[in-house]
Amino acid sequence: MKYSVVDMGSNSMRLSVYDAQESGDFDLIFSEKRMAGLANYIEYGSLSRKGIEVACEILQSFQWILRHFNINDMQVFATASLRNIKNTDEAVKDIFTKTDIKVDVLSGKEEAELGYYGAIAGCDENLGAMFDIGGGSTEITAIKSGEVISAESVSIGSLNLFNKFVSKIWPDKTEMKQIKDYIVSELSNVNMPDEKSECIGGIGGTARAVLKISNFYFDRPKSNRCIYLDELKEISGILTSRKGTARKLILKNCPDRVHTILPGIIIMNTLCKCLCNDKIFISKYGVREGYLCRRLLKHST
Repeated sequence: MKYSVVDMGSNSMRLSVYDAQESGDFDLIFSEKRMAGLANYIEYGSLSRKGIEVACEILQSFQWILRHFNINDMQVFATASLRNIKNTDEAVKDIFTKTDIKVDVLSGKEEAELGYYGAIAGCDENLGAMFDIGGGSTEITAIKSGEVISAESVSIGSLNLFNKFVSKIWPDKTEMKQIKDYIVSELSNVNMPDEKSECIGGIGGTARAVLKISNFYFDRPKSNRCIYLDELKEISGILTSRKGTARKLILKNCPDRVHTILPGIIIMNTLCKCLCNDKIFISKYGVREGYLCRRLLKHST
C-alpha cells in the first residue's frame, strides 16, 4: 500500500511516498523537497500571514503531484516550524481552511523518539545516542539496549541561528563565536547522556550535508554512512575557516544550504564532542520514516 508523508520543517518541506507493509517493511518510491524557509517568516514570535501562504502553496503543489499518482491521502506533520511559534493553533486552522489538510504538530519529545525509530530502520550500528539538527530545533535522544531512555528538544537550529547571529551569507569569526557560545549555553539546560558512546546516530539535513562533504573530501563512496570524530573536527575546521576550499566544498556538495551549513556544523561538532568517542552514523532515514512506521503502520519494533 502507498503512503505519503510530509515533513513541515523550519528550513525545508519534504514529501516522501512509500510502498509499505503492515509488518513495518517499506520502500521509498520518491521524495520531493521544497526550501520553504518558514523560520524566515517569524515576526514577534508568530508565523506571518506570508509564511502561512508559503506553507499552503507548497502543500498544494504536493497535492498536485500526488494526484498524478492516484494518491489521495497525504499525512502532514510539523516540527519546530509550527511548534515553536505563538500562533500554532491559528496557523494550523488557516492551513486546514486553505488546503483541507490537518497538520499534526509534534512535540519535541515525539520528534526525537520518531527520529530514532525511523533512523534504526537503516542502521546496523549499536547507537548510544542520536541527534537531529533541523532548521529550528535540535533533538537529542539517549538510547540504552535499543530503547529510548530520554528524548529532549532544544530551540537551536541551523536556520534560526543564522537568522539570530549572521549579518551576511556566512558568519564571520565574531559571529561564529557567538553561535558556539549560545549553543553551549542552551545545551547546559539539557539532560545530556551521562556517558559518551562509541557510536552515535545523526539525522536531518545538516547531518546528511556534512556526510556528503566528508565523503567528497576524504574520497569515500557515496554509500558510506559514517564520519569519525576526528574527521568531523577536520571538516568543521575547514568550513569555519571560510577559505576557498570551504567555499568549493559547500557549493559543490550542498549549495542549497550555503547559508545554514556553518551554523549547522557548529551545532553538530559541539554536540558530538559531548556525546561521542569515535564515530557518527548518519542514517538516510529519520522522522518521516518513524512517523510512517509508528503512527501510520502502528509498527512498534
